[in-house]
Amino acid sequence: MRRLIFSLLLCICSLPLAAAGAWPEQVVRIEEMELLTPISLSVPKMRPRGAVRAPVAMRVHVNARGAVERVALIESCGSAAHDEAALRAMRDVKFQPYEVDEHPIDVTLVVTLHLPLTKYRDSL
Repeated sequence: MRRLIFSLLLCICSLPLAAAGAWPEQVVRIEEMELLTPISLSVPKMRPRGAVRAPVAMRVHVNARGAVERVALIESCGSAAHDEAALRAMRDVKFQPYEVDEHPIDVTLVVTLHLPLTKYRDSL
């Protein structure tokens, strides 16, 4: 019974990913994109579960209008709260549209954010 429930959940969870379609083939570096809004990272003030031990790596789909269509986590920093903060920050960014032969196109960015460690006091 558990196996059947797990299989159903797996199928349901994979539906949006399949429906979302492929990522744009054109992959660019963030240095090739002009930011119109800053990346505003709001790091949680709570003590993270798990240590922040690495940068967050994300795949970002930027459409032909320069808006972020979707963001996916490639590699976690070790803290789910910090990963979500990074994903949320990238969803709010606006870019100058990327152009090829003077035509704006959708692109895929691979972005790595180095997160600041939050300062907290352990309760005694």
